[in-house]
Amino acid sequence: MFTIWKPLTHILRWVKASRKSLAQWWLEMSDQEQREIVRRGLVTAGSAFAVCITLPSITVQYQDHRADADFRADAKALALATAAADAQRTEKDSPSLMQHPWMQTVEYALEREPRAALSRYAMRDRDGIAVSTIVSYEPDQIDEAESIAVEHQCLSEAVYYEARSESSSGQLAVAEVIMNRVRDHRFPNSICEVVYQGATRTTGCQFTFTCDGALNRKPRGRKWEAAQTVATHVMMDLHERRTGSATHYHATYVDPLWNAGLVRTNRIDTHIFYRFPRGSEWARAQRAVERKRANLAARVASAERSAGNGGQPSGASTAVMSPAPAPS
Repeated sequence: MFTIWKPLTHILRWVKASRKSLAQWWLEMSDQEQREIVRRGLVTAGSAFAVCITLPSITVQYQDHRADADFRADAKALALATAAADAQRTEKDSPSLMQHPWMQTVEYALEREPRAALSRYAMRDRDGIAVSTIVSYEPDQIDEAESIAVEHQCLSEAVYYEARSESSSGQLAVAEVIMNRVRDHRFPNSICEVVYQGATRTTGCQFTFTCDGALNRKPRGRKWEAAQTVATHVMMDLHERRTGSATHYHATYVDPLWNAGLVRTNRIDTHIFYRFPRGSEWARAQRAVERKRANLAARVASAERSAGNGGQPSGASTAVMSPAPAPS
């Protein structure tokens, strides 16, 4: 109680002294000076009051003008998009689907509100169109559709197990690496073969989740839905390239031997991405691998010598220094 009262007493004394000083200062001024100070105070107070009254009104007017401008810009963009779609419909080779009212609804929805194109009513119309045209499917087209569904499942699983805790950019990057491998002649030609390459071998899996038991926990929830959406975007080539043609990646908390033989392209979230060397880059990459291998051998030898002097056993040190067997 006394601890609080003592500072309060000092403050009261200071206020009292300030009042006396202010009164003395006021009395020492002439009448004209006092009137000038009062006039300035009234002008300042009036200006502040006017600002407080008019500023909200000005803000509302600005917001209205900005909303009108945005509406005009959206209307112009929509008109241009509609004109382009109409022009495409008049072409001789334009598919009959372009003439369907549902397609026009989707075009409008994607321009105004993308999620509206995925509403249950829009999806019902879409499914109706699919059912009405299924009679034109050939057996090989049905097989292709089933194959695409299987490939989509494999890519979704890779995104989910490898990057479900990453941002959307990180998930898209992982899916992009897999598609880059599919297009690269050094890897298998399908998504599932790329994802599960070496999964039957104990130390040969290219993606860790295919051989560490992670598949025993079935994917579920919103993160699984997000992974499926990412896989769809990448398979349809709707995403923006972000890995620099990378075919390899690893987590930031490891440093495998194989990354010395590749060219680093980007880092996204907790993954670092690499591509194969090109041209003269191969020679530099080979020298980098040799230096890294020599450094690893020297560190292992040093650890073994320490173990011989009563330190850590050499077997444990070798296991720590061993490079990762899979380039992913």
